[in-house]
Amino acid sequence: MNHTRIKAGLIGCPLNKSLSPRLFRLFSSLLGENYSYTLLETRARGLARTLKKIKNLGWAGFNVTLPLKEKIIPFLDSLSPEAGAIGAVNAVRIKNGKFEGHNTDAPAIKLALRSSGCRIRGGACVIWGAGGAARAAAWALASDGAAAVEIHNRSFSGAAGLVKNFSGRFPHTRFAARKLTDIPPEGAALFVNATPLGMYKPLPASLRFSGGPGAFYLDLAYAKGLTPFLKNRTGAAISGLDLLIYQALKSTELYGGRRIRPSEIVKLKDKAVRQLHFG
Repeated sequence: MNHTRIKAGLIGCPLNKSLSPRLFRLFSSLLGENYSYTLLETRARGLARTLKKIKNLGWAGFNVTLPLKEKIIPFLDSLSPEAGAIGAVNAVRIKNGKFEGHNTDAPAIKLALRSSGCRIRGGACVIWGAGGAARAAAWALASDGAAAVEIHNRSFSGAAGLVKNFSGRFPHTRFAARKLTDIPPEGAALFVNATPLGMYKPLPASLRFSGGPGAFYLDLAYAKGLTPFLKNRTGAAISGLDLLIYQALKSTELYGGRRIRPSEIVKLKDKAVRQLHFG
């Protein structure tokens, strides 16, 4: 094991149910790296104070969750191309005293889809939600060649804003904004829940829509067992826990400086799920 302690953590609010400290303790043994991982409960108005504290503590980096994924951007010194395109940051590397914003949600989504056998090139996809997680999903799907992506959102203007941003970046993908209650196309290959619906509020009927028997369903939220969005599906269900672990492993590459092969990341994810007793 590398005995040099790598200091990292998570900022956002609320953090009381976060699995990240358990994950990074697991990563210390699975990766042979010595992680110290701290939760710093932070709201938007306290962000500047928290960032100053983090710099003084000598952290290598930190993860960012709700409600700060977009709000943190003005405080950063630079953005990765993916984070800039998505407009949301969930991981920050601190290098030479500078804050570098990254988005590891998007590559995690790609890893989860590929390892589940979901190939969306040329297919149609549906995303419920239009926040930072939805934008990461839209970027991942369009950059992997989706032919069409529909954004269904409670705020139609929010969906339309996402569509306008990504249509210019991915001219070969047809983006469309829809209301949350609109019926998705039956031929869609992939359905993505990028909302908290089903976890903190009841799952509305519109999110229970089912595609064909070969469709895939991805929930960006996670729970022990299947989330309400993933239950009773005739197609393949992809757990948000897989995404959480993949994005955390991609974050370790930023903090520890060690690249991990995609095939190795999948094996590490499977080990982490077993050790978390979520599988």
